[in-house]
Amino acid sequence: MRTHLAAAAAGLVVITGTGIAVAQAAPAADAVTRTGSLVNTCANPVVDRDVTGWGRHGTGAAGARVAIGAHVVADHAYRQPSGNGVNPEMYLPQKDVTEAERWRFAMDTWVSGTTAAVTARMQVDWYGPASAYLGHSNGAEVPVTPNAVETWTRVAGEFTAPGGATRANVTAQLTGPAGMTWSATACDYQPISLPDPTTPPATPPPGGADTAAQRYNWGTPLPASDEFDYGSAAAPAKPDATKWTLAGSEASGCWEGHNGNGRRCEENSRVLGGIMRMTGEAGGDTGLLGSKFAQRYGRWEVRARSQATSANNGKQYHPVLLLWPDDEEWPEGAEYDYLENSAPGEQCAEAFMHYPNHQPKVQEHATKCNVDLTQWHNFAFEWTPQHVKGFIDGQQWFVFSADCIQCAPGPMFQTIQLDNFHGTGLQTAIFEVDWARVYSL
Repeated sequence: MRTHLAAAAAGLVVITGTGIAVAQAAPAADAVTRTGSLVNTCANPVVDRDVTGWGRHGTGAAGARVAIGAHVVADHAYRQPSGNGVNPEMYLPQKDVTEAERWRFAMDTWVSGTTAAVTARMQVDWYGPASAYLGHSNGAEVPVTPNAVETWTRVAGEFTAPGGATRANVTAQLTGPAGMTWSATACDYQPISLPDPTTPPATPPPGGADTAAQRYNWGTPLPASDEFDYGSAAAPAKPDATKWTLAGSEASGCWEGHNGNGRRCEENSRVLGGIMRMTGEAGGDTGLLGSKFAQRYGRWEVRARSQATSANNGKQYHPVLLLWPDDEEWPEGAEYDYLENSAPGEQCAEAFMHYPNHQPKVQEHATKCNVDLTQWHNFAFEWTPQHVKGFIDGQQWFVFSADCIQCAPGPMFQTIQLDNFHGTGLQTAIFEVDWARVYSL
């Protein structure tokens, strides 16, 4: 599958991060202060086209989709007007669940029209097969300060699906007097079991002895290798600029993304004292590293894992390890994707070997299943005048030599990518690398 190093400069300013965050955007001409959360991964999270999934509940007044101007992500919200009764409620998009799953349901809210102390909470009505009602759960009360000026507060609750549950009807309640105007947007549903993309591991992962380099005596890694043993959780570092070209490292800050989808940004790749973490955001911003070292023929090995960090919405990032032509045009220069997956953390590793100039055909494809890509594995690639070979944890899993597939005409270099195939509204993800090593033949 095609991947590319698009270096189109983008003069946009974005707020980065994928955890729950309240941030102020870059000042606009009218100096609007923007608040709210950067994550929004439920169905119709920001009411961008219609109000599907949102509506009045209980003593809530009939609401409508309205334009807003001071949220960091959303341009629209669902608003219940001053006709709200005491302790109004609203419903949010439903979510399919499985019993015993743990979920964090959240949204951003803004209240005006009162000076009273107000709290809000997330709630769930649980249903099983044939819409059988199973019970109700309340989340924690979150203080919300009413304000005549648009100001967004994150409200979240954690819930465990009861036995037999198949659906969560998510609602919210505002505790306060009648007559309040209540707005909500940026709903976010995340499995609690998934990793927090803002939190690095306590210690670097073990390096692993099951490497192709050790098994086949590849020798000493070249200086272009990177152990990523710098930076820290408290002070994340940029990848070593003497070894890597970072996407968007120019003044513009970002490149155009894969096939024009989203952006590749320098700040989405950071070293945390033992690992490099590449982050794919819901809005489509991701990272890319390209090695500054290229060679014709050689060996490469990378210890990596990938994980989704929010609920699956069908728009998933592609983790990729590949060799890209240094001087030749594409596809004349060939392309060797020795790990490329259509979603983070899959159970089958895939590889795509592109023929030079896509002749006599486009590519060869290899698949190896029963490989949990959420766990650390060593992915290695060997390119010689005779063949191209792939290894996982020191074991060969593909070799191709027919029709001169190995005949890329010039030097190639390693890239590490988390590619965006869907534009915006993606399932957030991380792609982590313990080390990246390169060897001569």
